[in-house]
Amino acid sequence: MQLDWIRSYVTLVHFQHFTKTSEYLNLSQPTISIHIKKLEDYLGVKLIERSLTNRSFTLTNAGQEVFEQGKKMLEISRSIEQVKEKKEEISLRIGATNTVSDVILPDFVKKIRVLYPQIRLQLMIHNHEQIVEGLEQQKLDLALVEGTSGLGPFHVEVVSRDELRFYAKQRMPLATSPLLLREKGSGTREYADQFLLSERVEPSEIIEASSHYLIKQLAIRGLGIAFLSHSMVKEEVSEGKLVPLDPHVIYRPFYAVYEEEHMHTPILKELCDLLQSIT
Repeated sequence: MQLDWIRSYVTLVHFQHFTKTSEYLNLSQPTISIHIKKLEDYLGVKLIERSLTNRSFTLTNAGQEVFEQGKKMLEISRSIEQVKEKKEEISLRIGATNTVSDVILPDFVKKIRVLYPQIRLQLMIHNHEQIVEGLEQQKLDLALVEGTSGLGPFHVEVVSRDELRFYAKQRMPLATSPLLLREKGSGTREYADQFLLSERVEPSEIIEASSHYLIKQLAIRGLGIAFLSHSMVKEEVSEGKLVPLDPHVIYRPFYAVYEEEHMHTPILKELCDLLQSIT
């Protein structure tokens, strides 16, 4: 049994997609299929049941067990390789806007700690303009943002998608109610301003705050309409403390940003793939 077979199988089950697996491992799809077939032949069991109508598949009971044990094998292999190669610690400086920090950064950092224990993280949380400045001054290796302003010189790729809405304690009109918005320079504020301009809404009052938590608390107390990510208010909506003001929904991508010259750096590519798997 070869470790390559295990790696192809575990990665396929993780992504649930042959094309994504081949792209991630930099192998052809036929090679992935051959690895799965060789592993099944070696073990003498069927691991996956392919659909006759599409490219999806399900795991057999044996397939699930091999997946769980295969992950452990790969973790052990990775640890051995680190010892063999005497890898030095990698210092990685990650900057994120406040919104991205609240939405996806905790899970991302947890995954990095588990999968890449050799990485020593430095995390910087700022608004969009400050993150761009950090990139320009080469104080950041990787940035996670929700807007594209000022990112022209850098490599930018979409790693996730977020849902923005207006929320209030009760139904309130946008045009005549105070709006609770992030400060100028934040990515969330940029989306709010663009929406208000496109809808020709001129707010009667804008209350600015640099904290999503504060904005949410002000909305809960009936002091205005908050413009926030759905992920930040799920509990409050389910508990009836806030209601979304339909039909105003804005979908925005989250971006990973880094220097163009680092496009082919393996660790950055792996981390971007990891971000997509989280979301």
